[in-house]
Amino acid sequence: MKKKLFISNLAWDHKDFFKVEKLIKQYQFEGLDIAPLKIKNDWKNLNEISKKNSKYFNHQNIKINAIQGIFFKKNFNLFKKNKNHIEDIFNHTLNILKICKIYKCEKVIIGSSEFRKKGSINLKIADQIFINFFIKFKKILNKKKIFLCLEAIPRQYNEDFIYDFYHLLKLIKKINSKWIRINFDSSLFHFKKFDKNLLSKNLKYVNNIQVTEKNFKYFLRPNKKNIKFCNFLKKSNLIKSVSLEMISKKTDIKKLDISMKNFKNLLQN
Repeated sequence: MKKKLFISNLAWDHKDFFKVEKLIKQYQFEGLDIAPLKIKNDWKNLNEISKKNSKYFNHQNIKINAIQGIFFKKNFNLFKKNKNHIEDIFNHTLNILKICKIYKCEKVIIGSSEFRKKGSINLKIADQIFINFFIKFKKILNKKKIFLCLEAIPRQYNEDFIYDFYHLLKLIKKINSKWIRINFDSSLFHFKKFDKNLLSKNLKYVNNIQVTEKNFKYFLRPNKKNIKFCNFLKKSNLIKSVSLEMISKKTDIKKLDISMKNFKNLLQN
């Protein structure tokens, strides 16, 4: 099965999007994963800006796979003992679901380590707080038909809570909603051996897949683990789409070109 390819807009400066758009069409990517603050540097008037962007993307036949980076610059922490703070997190997430509808996308990726930095809180207590928070979204997500895709992040990227796939899997099962699933990022084996059984045995709990190089650099010379991972993805009939995530404040068209070409070659050729 030919995979649908997407790329995160974290890889360039938004003012250069028209240059990137040429590469999207050249390499036949379906479209984007969008981090809203890469388009505009604050959260004000996000709905109006999203409507304008959505109109353009629709005209250019650029699909939006997912919204990501939804807590960037918000200073949210799920474990603060402040009812109003938790309510602010909840309401902000509800607004992101509205943004999804504007972009006609069905996924929100949640992988912020700051949002869930537990500090000295007991793990069992942190687990329950996490579960209780996301259970609140079950009926809302079912009505809107949007997935929240939660992500495990390696400890080496400043994560102190959900840094293990099986831990996240346990939490997902306890939340028990078909609309709350896993975003599987290849960063999980940046510092560990790639075990394809980790993914293949639990694919029904995974709703989004992102491929990243170590430290989220350009995909210029894919490491052996990512090559192996992409080969696994390519052969799987259950995986329909894959996203490439790289992080750069500035736009380097040459490196983007090579990265997108490499990604396409690994997954489609």
